Amino acid sequence: MTALVLTGLAVLAAVAWLVLRLPSPASAPDTLATRRAQLQASLDELARARSDGVLDEASFADEQRRLQADMAALAQPAPAPSASRPDRTLWPFALAVFILLPAAAVGLYGYLQGPFWQQLDAAQKAPDAAAAPVDPAAMVARLEARLAKDGSDPEGWRRLGRSYVVLGRPADARRAYDRAAQLAPDDLTLLEGYADAAEPGVAPPPGIAAMIASVEQGILATPDDPRAWVRAGFARSMQGDRTGARDAYARAHELDPQRPEVLAAYAASEYALNPQQPSARAVELYERLLKINPDNGSALWVLGQAAQRAGQPAQARDYWQRLLGLLPADSPMRAQVQRAIDTVAGGAGAP
Repeated sequence: MTALVLTGLAVLAAVAWLVLRLPSPASAPDTLATRRAQLQASLDELARARSDGVLDEASFADEQRRLQADMAALAQPAPAPSASRPDRTLWPFALAVFILLPAAAVGLYGYLQGPFWQQLDAAQKAPDAAAAPVDPAAMVARLEARLAKDGSDPEGWRRLGRSYVVLGRPADARRAYDRAAQLAPDDLTLLEGYADAAEPGVAPPPGIAAMIASVEQGILATPDDPRAWVRAGFARSMQGDRTGARDAYARAHELDPQRPEVLAAYAASEYALNPQQPSARAVELYERLLKINPDNGSALWVLGQAAQRAGQPAQARDYWQRLLGLLPADSPMRAQVQRAIDTVAGGAGAP
């Protein structure tokens, strides 16, 4: 049963993380200027990190290319909306969800991208590798020292928070993200990183709490904006308010029923209310999601679970066999799905 609870929480967290990035309306000039300033500040912080020895040349070059590409993209005219533009496919997201399931207890580790974070992780897992070892503690110490001298850099605190997550120091990570939130209270993307360090029963620190409050205020300011409700669903799930999160995603879906990501978030939040026995509403939502994308891994898992409980083992096995075919050969989820298949084949109870 614990596995099922973690399944529900991980699905909810991963979907919420994805839909938090829903595109905003066309940016106003002042918004574009703010974003340019943020990117330039990130480039400056990146240069300081290299000079401080926190980043090696390869990592610096990679991050610099990414930020410069983002900067260049702001100079491009926004494409005209097209009614025929297809929705983004959901199958890569479905695979990501199920790869992340075993890591539900420690948050969305997949958010830690880029060579620098891969080096930190590699150094922690394989310090005796043939390549020159990376000392994550030393790298973090240099970043800590720089922030001790100049603590007014929100991007630096964000990077420090990520580093602490990689090193398994969630309490320190929460403090770092809190400092970043106090310095950049309008940067709601900080909530994504903080979610990796959040722990059940631990109240958000003041800066993050204020940011969550601003998300709720966004609903009052723009009650008909589905993005505001999506952000509210994400924020509420971080606080363990699964019912409130479900209600927020339901409202977002009501306002924007054509967006598959919103439907996925709504379905996952409904499922998370009782992952041991999915509600009829959760099953209905996942059936709709599977019609949009027959390779949606989340839907295949939940519908297989529902079919087994309905006394339809052959149908359950079909859903889970399809899911098994989607998972990479090295996915840790393969063993869990195979056990579920073996369970229905043997006529046992629910997985």
